[in-house]
Amino acid sequence: MNVIQNLVSPNLYYCKCPFDMNSTRIVVHNTANDASARNEIQYMINNHNEVSFHYAVDDKEIVQGIPENRNAWHSGDGGNGVGNRQGIAIEICYSKSGGTRFDAAEVLAAKFIAFKLKEKGWGIAQVTKHQDYSPKYCPHRTLDKGWQRFLNMVQAELNALNGQSKPAVQNGALESYNGFVEITYSGADGIVLHTQASWDDSTAAETVKKGEVFTVVGRQLVDGVYMYKLKSGKWITSAKEYVSFRTELHGSTTQTTQAPTPAKPTCKYGVGTRVCTNTLSNDSAGSKVYKGEWSGKITRVIPGAKFPYLLNNGTGWTNDTGIDTDPNVPR
Repeated sequence: MNVIQNLVSPNLYYCKCPFDMNSTRIVVHNTANDASARNEIQYMINNHNEVSFHYAVDDKEIVQGIPENRNAWHSGDGGNGVGNRQGIAIEICYSKSGGTRFDAAEVLAAKFIAFKLKEKGWGIAQVTKHQDYSPKYCPHRTLDKGWQRFLNMVQAELNALNGQSKPAVQNGALESYNGFVEITYSGADGIVLHTQASWDDSTAAETVKKGEVFTVVGRQLVDGVYMYKLKSGKWITSAKEYVSFRTELHGSTTQTTQAPTPAKPTCKYGVGTRVCTNTLSNDSAGSKVYKGEWSGKITRVIPGAKFPYLLNNGTGWTNDTGIDTDPNVPR
């Protein structure tokens, strides 16, 4: 496989790659900008920042900036962390805007990673992500599109290198599947919902956060990974790193023939209603008494919270019993 070398000067080893390294794994990153692989490496080897990586891959080229027998600073797990001290860092380019260039860069990165796995006698278990070593949501766009999907791409390329036939991309029909899915990922970027059973950026609809719960009405295999279909019609990943599926909510088993009644979207409260800035507030902290009457839509329900209803007029959260909705039903 063709790799262009543009290696850092030994004069910068002290800040870019100060330690000898015997690698044990690959660590995948996304660049979070739209520079080419050549520009990524050129910028990295020319500055004096303690930030470095071994390879950058774009839609056309693989460029190396750090020798593989030297460590790099990329995983956020400190001077003795296994990511920084034992990981070959591979940056996938064009992840800020995504689209066809990023998709092509991912394909080339999967081929290159498979090449490295075969070269070193490693398996798919040696392919890790930045997020495995620190809280950073990286490789962000690859995670949005499905980490297992990417591993499947690498495995298919490795199979081909080992003389095995590439399995066809696994896709399936919508299956009956009922329950609830809760967002367990606590990263600042949240988890993306899609308008279709697709990992493509063009179908991204909205971002949801830890603690939100949704009703699942089906599932479908998409590029070898299940996506859950939600009652709203949107789709979400089934990856256990980010969500938790269960068949019961607040001790009540879900009905397989009929989904729970949705929360009614209107509420009304008057003078004296307590409205909070924080859904977990109590009566003595983070709350205020609203001084006027208002009615309209709620924009979010957090089941089990002390103040579960988010109002769309900007006043905050309330637990007013006059609100015409059910706190046990997720949106």
